[in-house]
Amino acid sequence: MRPDRHVLYEAAVQGVEYDLDFLERVHRRHHDRTFRLLREDFCGTAQLAGAWVIRRRENRAWGVDIDRTTLDWVRAHRLPRLRRAGERLTLLERDVRTVGGPKVEVVVALNFSYWVFKQRADLVAYFRSVRRSLRPGGIFCANTFGGTGALRKMVETTRIPGSTSIDGDWVPPFTYIWEHRSFNPIDHDIQCAIHFKLKDGRTLRNAFRYDWRMWTLPEIREAMIEAGFAATESYIEGWNAARDEPDDTYRLKTRFENQEGWLAYVVGLAPKR
Repeated sequence: MRPDRHVLYEAAVQGVEYDLDFLERVHRRHHDRTFRLLREDFCGTAQLAGAWVIRRRENRAWGVDIDRTTLDWVRAHRLPRLRRAGERLTLLERDVRTVGGPKVEVVVALNFSYWVFKQRADLVAYFRSVRRSLRPGGIFCANTFGGTGALRKMVETTRIPGSTSIDGDWVPPFTYIWEHRSFNPIDHDIQCAIHFKLKDGRTLRNAFRYDWRMWTLPEIREAMIEAGFAATESYIEGWNAARDEPDDTYRLKTRFENQEGWLAYVVGLAPKR
């Protein structure tokens, strides 16, 4: 039986509870309280939006994606398991640049999804749409990666432990393979792919493929300001030099040393009026 690529992706790539903890921390930093209304753009399987509505009864979420097949997967696999909480998760099959209301307190675009916009005008148009969708003082969070290793061909493998899928099925351990196929320094076009090597020796090649532009931190922040955000912040994942690995803590930075690879959240702060 062919494994479900969405189940493997969730197990290998996403850490939605960590993302939600981070979002709450940043929101409290600026508002001394948490938030209730969240929109997940490029939501895919809506794992983050689903986790948000079960975190508290007052929470509501909207998941936006242009791919009907993936949203059908959410309806078949995620919504039934959310039970009553699923009534507070609304799925929208739409281009993220055309979403109007309702206005929310936080919008997220994670897993580098907004890199599908390769032209600056398109990126700014998306950011402007997000800003219009936010309530006064709302927060937009997008993540990004970079570093010297991100600018060349590479293959990175990670062993993923066994887990339980959203349907309650056991997912045996497998290997997650992240590949940079090409990078063009002239326009920052980057081609990437995800493969999964299964316990039985099979390899699910090209489970996901990405045709992106790698946007730099200053480009992202400048585009947010141009789109009408009042300010931006960069939170950089720390590095444990003794263990030679990330320390899983994102700290607000205005300067940091470049390294072979780094991850960051970029936060746009909507005007308070």
